[in-house]
Amino acid sequence: MTRKQADALYFVVKALCLCHRRDNAWKPSQRLNEGVLLLAERLLTTFRRYGQLGQYIDCVSGEVVVGGSTASAIAPAAFALAGQFFDRPDYIKAAEDLAGLLDDSSLRPGVTTGGPGEILKCPDSESAFAMLESFVVLYEVTANRHWLGRAQAMAAQCVTWCASYDYKFPADSPLGRLDVSSAGSVWANVQNKHSAPGICTLSGDSLFKLFRYTGNKLWLEQIRQTAHNITQYISRSGRAVGDPAIMKPGYICERVNFSDWESPKNVGGNMFGSCWPEVSLLLTAVEVPGVYIQPDTKLLCVFDHVEARVCDSGCGWAIVDCRNPTRFDAGVRIFAEPSSAAGTILGQAAALAWPVVSVGAGMRRRFKVDCSGAVTEAF
Repeated sequence: MTRKQADALYFVVKALCLCHRRDNAWKPSQRLNEGVLLLAERLLTTFRRYGQLGQYIDCVSGEVVVGGSTASAIAPAAFALAGQFFDRPDYIKAAEDLAGLLDDSSLRPGVTTGGPGEILKCPDSESAFAMLESFVVLYEVTANRHWLGRAQAMAAQCVTWCASYDYKFPADSPLGRLDVSSAGSVWANVQNKHSAPGICTLSGDSLFKLFRYTGNKLWLEQIRQTAHNITQYISRSGRAVGDPAIMKPGYICERVNFSDWESPKNVGGNMFGSCWPEVSLLLTAVEVPGVYIQPDTKLLCVFDHVEARVCDSGCGWAIVDCRNPTRFDAGVRIFAEPSSAAGTILGQAAALAWPVVSVGAGMRRRFKVDCSGAVTEAF
């Protein structure tokens, strides 16, 4: 399945970017380089030979076995990032060519298909968000605003897959008993008629980046809802989402059932067990800030489960009052920047530069943030 091959290439190169950003002197081993480049070359060979990556390819010959669909929507992001990391302009060119092809065949007609492995070519949200990721990465790699325009058009499709209201689950259902708020969850596809805790399998930071690059607060609000939503579905000690013998601490199920597609008794229920949303949650924790603020405009957005407000401000600085109403100590990552810097490209692993502050369970602290991104405690 081309989605899985492209996912592998994209996430391995993201990991390489992270390691390099942590240590500029770090270099991947020759064996790792060869493996990554071999995968990129095999995908590129198939694309050049067939003019597409299709949905399924023969893993030995590279022949496109099942063509069409948007299954390879993350591949442009993978090619672009690999091209940037390994200084391969031909990879970046291939990324733009493939993105243009998918744009014409899927985005402009308004339907993306084939992202999940089990739905054949049903319309789905996974390929839509993968396409958004590719357009945003292409903009970051090339600085070509054409891709920013395509990203906005794709984001408009993506939000139609997101729940915009809180469904009233049956009181005796697993989600009803936990009083779960469903706004921000993401519908999977038209075959599996359920929503899911998050975006499969991304953090959604492409929406956050798109807000910064365009100023459109719709994208900021959507990622705020989705990032805030996903943590509700984590099983933990004393709060299992379903059977505690199956849903162990840390497990998240992919089902957020609004419908009776799995029978009326399963509305508000799910298929219990560990699943991909755990990856989406981990990515959310390391790619999306806990609090975002522009001190000069006083724009404040809270993603984490804390409460924050601007209680004082001056030229290029603001005092943020932060309260933790939960029973858990919080490490809150704060991203502060002036509004004039919001258009600058973040790239990969940007969160490494964002300071993390501690706010104990039930505690309140005040922090001074300035436009340089610095955060200090205020008394």
